Amino acid sequence: MKHVLFYLMVFLMCAAAMPGYSAVVGTTNDEVKNVVEPILDNVMNGFTKDDYFLYSKDFDATLKETITSERFQEIRGDIVKWIGSYLYREYLGFINRDAITIIFWKGVFDKTEDEILIKMVVSERNGEYLITGLWYQ
Repeated sequence: MKHVLFYLMVFLMCAAAMPGYSAVVGTTNDEVKNVVEPILDNVMNGFTKDDYFLYSKDFDATLKETITSERFQEIRGDIVKWIGSYLYREYLGFINRDAITIIFWKGVFDKTEDEILIKMVVSERNGEYLITGLWYQ
């Protein structure tokens, strides 16, 4: 559990986007969902298939430097031990803060009856939507 908390803190540090360089994803649930659902699909499919390249496909450069393939294996192992395999999610909503969008889902995993909050930070940079932070809480 301590390792998972450490990784969550690393993600938090990576989530800070530079104002002026980034833009929010959208201003309505439909706008945001249309952009971020396929991005989270990549993340969760990569997690499920143990495929780092799919998992990190939409990461920004800083997050890719922080979460290397080796680090992904450690994080994935800790999460699987903690809450199990990913089953499904339910979109909860988003908030825009400065130049980032923070999106929330309720995640269901097979080793726990608890609902897990999946929180992802995304921003638009030069026409691309990139993940700058990701948490499982």
